[in-house]
Amino acid sequence: MNSLPPTWLAQLKQLLHCQKGHMALMTAILAPVLIGLAASAMDVTAFVARKGDLEGLADAAALAAAKEASLNGWSERSAVAVVNGFLQAHAKSGTAGTLAATVKVDSILKQVEVTLDEDQHPYFVMSYFQSNPQIRVVSAAQTSNSSNICVIGLEGADSATVSLETNAVISAPKCAVYSNSESTSGLLSTGNALLTAQLTCSAGGFSGAIKNFSTPPLTDCPAVSDPLASRPAPPVGTCDQRDAVYQHFIGSLEPGVYCGGLEIRASSDITLKAGIYVIKDGPLIIESSSQVQAKGVGFYFTGRNASFLFGSSSIVNIEAPTTGALAGLVAFQDRGSPETDFVVTSNKARKLLGTIYLPNGNLIVDANNKVADESAYTAIVVRRLRLSKGPNLVLNTDYKGTLVPVPEGVGPQGSVVRLLY
Repeated sequence: MNSLPPTWLAQLKQLLHCQKGHMALMTAILAPVLIGLAASAMDVTAFVARKGDLEGLADAAALAAAKEASLNGWSERSAVAVVNGFLQAHAKSGTAGTLAATVKVDSILKQVEVTLDEDQHPYFVMSYFQSNPQIRVVSAAQTSNSSNICVIGLEGADSATVSLETNAVISAPKCAVYSNSESTSGLLSTGNALLTAQLTCSAGGFSGAIKNFSTPPLTDCPAVSDPLASRPAPPVGTCDQRDAVYQHFIGSLEPGVYCGGLEIRASSDITLKAGIYVIKDGPLIIESSSQVQAKGVGFYFTGRNASFLFGSSSIVNIEAPTTGALAGLVAFQDRGSPETDFVVTSNKARKLLGTIYLPNGNLIVDANNKVADESAYTAIVVRRLRLSKGPNLVLNTDYKGTLVPVPEGVGPQGSVVRLLY
């Protein structure tokens, strides 16, 4: 075996023991490695951040596409157009790489799935480890069925917030009925009563047999906030009439402030002119055998004993105003009023067109005929709704069939869109 000459051995030992320039030599040897590691770390960080950005883009595109598709008969073309709009906006940011989208629309599940593929991004080292595409993210969004809200029982604790007894019926096949009570019997339908609704929802539970509901109620639903809680009350001026009583009267009445209430008695036939009728410190009573026609009329109830009573054989037809402080409201109870009963015993209260808003009121329907069935729509937001005897409270949803506006939060509700993944 050949060996190094003695002079070479000496020189090698000298090199190994030499301290001069040692750091520079090591730096020269390690620098490429260190630079490569730093570049790789930055590359991985950029890759992870980029994937997060694309996930956010896919989520936003899926939500918007599902919303648009639901409004256009679950058209794939409309969903694709929305997603392409997101991609075009993204392209304007000048990001390197190519980005493509695949959109799937499922009209049965009411959902849209968006897949984003990115490739040809000039990564430093990730390009060697990632197959094509470099990044793929998938997001899906689903819409719930849009519905109309026609009844909200606001009482949150007691039983029978919404209740039907004996032969009472609620006919609301195209809208939803909500009870906010967390009581195990916050929603009640017993005897031969029947609650027919597109959706029946209780924050607590319900009492009654399956035969008492067109579809089984949902329980443990989130309570619905008072949709009219921020609606300003109309101004209340000085009294225009005090303790007004009309008996055997045929004619018309003017809007104004009726202090002590307003009583229409004994075979009167009265037309209420359009406007706001403030019923203050007393009731609105329409006795049996009397008739009241009111178009463009809204009632505001304030003070002690402010409520209404529609007698059993009275004829009551009320259509809410189209404009003004009570636009869309048949009745509005002062929020500062104590708990009060508002009673309908009339068998001829066929038109109650608009929204009945009684935040501290119990609406009691105790008739033996259809109620509100000749209204284009009727919505009810009250503390409690109670039906007994044999009324059939008909809650129509022909919102396009009238100029009376639907207050925000009742009537048609837009589809709720949520991410699935």
